[in-house]
Amino acid sequence: MGGVQSRAVTNPRSASRCLVIALLAGCSAEEATQVSCGEGVVCATDPDTGVRLDAAADRGPAVDRPRPNDLGPVRDAIAIRELTRIVVDPPTATLVSRAGAPATQAFSVVGTFNDGTTRPLANGTWSLPVSLAATVDPNTGVVTAGGGAGAVIELTVRVPGPGGAELSATAAVTVRVERSVLVDRLVPDVIEHFVRPPVSDPARRATLRYPLDRAVIPTNLPAPDVQWEGGAAGDFYRVLIQKPHASVSAYLQHTGASFGYHWAVDPEAWRALLESDPADPLVISVDRWDNAMREHIAGESISLRVARAVLSGTIYYWDLSNGRLMRLDALTGARSLTIANPPPKPAGAGAGSRCIACHTVSRDGRYLSAELWGGDEPSVAIDLTSSELSRDPAPTVFGPRDDLRYLFSSFSPDSNYLVINRGNSMQLLERASGMVVPGSGLPADHAAHPDWAPDGMSVALVTNTNMGWAVDFTRGDLAVVPRTATTTFGELRVVHRGTTDAAPAAGALVTDAHPTFSPDSRWIAFQHGTNSRGGNESTHYPGRLEIAAASATPDTPSLVLANANGSGEPDSYWPNFSPFDQGGYFWVAFYSRRDYGNARVGTRGTRRRQIWVAAISNRPTAGADPSQVPYWLPGQDTALDNMSAYWAPVACRMNSERCSVSSECCSGLCERGPDGMFSCTPPPPAMCRREGTTCSTTSDCCNGLMCFNRVCGRDPG
Repeated sequence: MGGVQSRAVTNPRSASRCLVIALLAGCSAEEATQVSCGEGVVCATDPDTGVRLDAAADRGPAVDRPRPNDLGPVRDAIAIRELTRIVVDPPTATLVSRAGAPATQAFSVVGTFNDGTTRPLANGTWSLPVSLAATVDPNTGVVTAGGGAGAVIELTVRVPGPGGAELSATAAVTVRVERSVLVDRLVPDVIEHFVRPPVSDPARRATLRYPLDRAVIPTNLPAPDVQWEGGAAGDFYRVLIQKPHASVSAYLQHTGASFGYHWAVDPEAWRALLESDPADPLVISVDRWDNAMREHIAGESISLRVARAVLSGTIYYWDLSNGRLMRLDALTGARSLTIANPPPKPAGAGAGSRCIACHTVSRDGRYLSAELWGGDEPSVAIDLTSSELSRDPAPTVFGPRDDLRYLFSSFSPDSNYLVINRGNSMQLLERASGMVVPGSGLPADHAAHPDWAPDGMSVALVTNTNMGWAVDFTRGDLAVVPRTATTTFGELRVVHRGTTDAAPAAGALVTDAHPTFSPDSRWIAFQHGTNSRGGNESTHYPGRLEIAAASATPDTPSLVLANANGSGEPDSYWPNFSPFDQGGYFWVAFYSRRDYGNARVGTRGTRRRQIWVAAISNRPTAGADPSQVPYWLPGQDTALDNMSAYWAPVACRMNSERCSVSSECCSGLCERGPDGMFSCTPPPPAMCRREGTTCSTTSDCCNGLMCFNRVCGRDPG
């Protein structure tokens, strides 16, 4: 040991002396008897620090050497070397993961002792915060960045110290994620064009058309399609998306007439960007290489802010072009028909029509209420969790019946009742039977567009309408009707006037329409325009979004949602709040004719209706615009007119509800109970629900996931 040949201990006095030294140094008696104790020979090793203790070196002057059987002088004579401080080497490091490849860095711990000496230690325990940016081997201190995210994270090492204490030290680890994408097999040489210093020339730069500058998006938004305009065949483009510790570059070539001036961001790269530097915005730019002039033209930059919000569920909207009810998965953007085979019109004008219009969805996502076939035709309710929806025709809860016709409707929060709107009147309908409940006290005339508050305590509607039915009117005020009992309502109260001007100027915004309650039932967003419609085949009616407190009086001003509306002529309609209150925002869906993207792959110049989503502060303050710049709802067909978006949790049955097949259940499991009936039950641990799948409660989800509006997901906070 230590270059000195060991020998057996035969002198009992020497063994005793060695044992004393070992015990004072922190070794065990058993360890001390395993090595010899001669002059200059190591007697023991401190198990906490890994430091070997030399008996001869630690001994005092010869005159103070102890007698063999005298322990007191031995205790005074031995100077114990103690660990006083540790540091990490190196104290800082930067790891760059390129193209998803791992990057590693080895760290070590260095100890300082009470005699001023320093040396590497071998027994530290290493840790990092839970992060997608990097992992560390707890025994070796080797840090690995795998390309999942960029960040600055703190590496910690802990070492046992004297007297049972623990010493710790940290190092700052910077992780960068860099990805480059060569679209359509471009050769890497194109990258060199964008290494050259750029030229600032607004007349020749690429103009970004989407995303919109300063938009706020949720953390789980699918990767966007970056769209721009400007340039000619043969040019090259670099799409650059950056955060402080992550960047993605995509290189494309203008290939001619079919070139779309766009790049759909790679989903894996997009996820790495969203996971990096959560508090920092995304910055997007598109640079152009002018191939004719051989110049790198700098592009403009826009920013996106990412809110700590996870939005899931289903958006049900009307495909106006074809009279069909569509649905979008908010997590994936997947689009499909809601009801493939609605009941057809049996006879008369338009016989065979399967149009569904004026729809609404219950707040639990289970039931659909809609009008069939055309204006002032029979209406139906459909159970969206039914296992027989593919039948032709699809089964209904009630209707269609000639004696049951209504346009707009809204479910109570428990889905047991609907407020229905036929002509200009309101009535209460029992969902299970489809029968009108008499004596509800709801307004009998000049009323339209009901929306039942999430807390169940009131219904918002438009009052003082001036035309024959709830689809078309050019005057209207926002009002609230309180619920006084299960099936009765109290006195109507106006909370916002469409106009107080008896003779408004031509084109003035005088009509309130389509109110929607915020998830906390305290605010009502609504459309304020020249008409209850946004337009028809030949006419555009200006309209914008506003928000008012549900408890307001007519004299309380509403807040214009200027950021959501955008600049230019008012062009925002039919808002509907999602069920989410996350990231400090409510989230409202609405439709607009504004341009989405460019003219090649977007809607620029077509005026087609598309659905947008805007974040609205969940704590609006007087005089301040609570809205943010919106994003386009991914998954829509840009060739069609889309409107009337209702956002609800995934349609599935909760635990304990009756079921026939497991696919009907949020938990994914339908089992026979003690009563012999089948009902939805929680899944066993081995079948826990994975991220993106449905759930009834958080206990249904696998470890680390939470149940948000019936979908298992990660806590955005």
